[in-house]
Amino acid sequence: MAIPELGTEFLFRKRPVAVPGDLRPAWRIGLLVLLLKRCCRQSRSSLTRLHVLNWTIRTEGNQQALLALVGNALRPDSLVVRFDPAFNRAVDFAIGEGLVRRVDGSRIEITAAGNALAEEIGKDKEMYPAERLFMDEIRQSVTETLVESIFGTR
Repeated sequence: MAIPELGTEFLFRKRPVAVPGDLRPAWRIGLLVLLLKRCCRQSRSSLTRLHVLNWTIRTEGNQQALLALVGNALRPDSLVVRFDPAFNRAVDFAIGEGLVRRVDGSRIEITAAGNALAEEIGKDKEMYPAERLFMDEIRQSVTETLVESIFGTR
């Protein structure tokens, strides 16, 4: 490609770009089954609650904000939760792989295969160490009612 104003030619080459681990679908699928197994009653959740949990786990600041909300030290409308399209894609891949399934239209439920994957991940202490600590801290305190209050639907 020649640019006459600059008096030189430019050559553009496509180069591979490394994708950070937390953006890779495999990482998110593992996180999804862990969230369903450890933070959701009956290993079932709305997609909205899963997005809130995914957003929370991403940074320590988000984790502290959610803990403050659960502890009634923060108002629900003060959180700005970001929905991540890559997480939706991971949910779709997990459905395609038979690890989770949709129930009642908008709810996601773990399957036997997803349960087995969560158990395998649980055996390896080097996988998701920080995320697991946070999951142990919140357990099932992020209820559907709490999520609805964040978005003002109640």
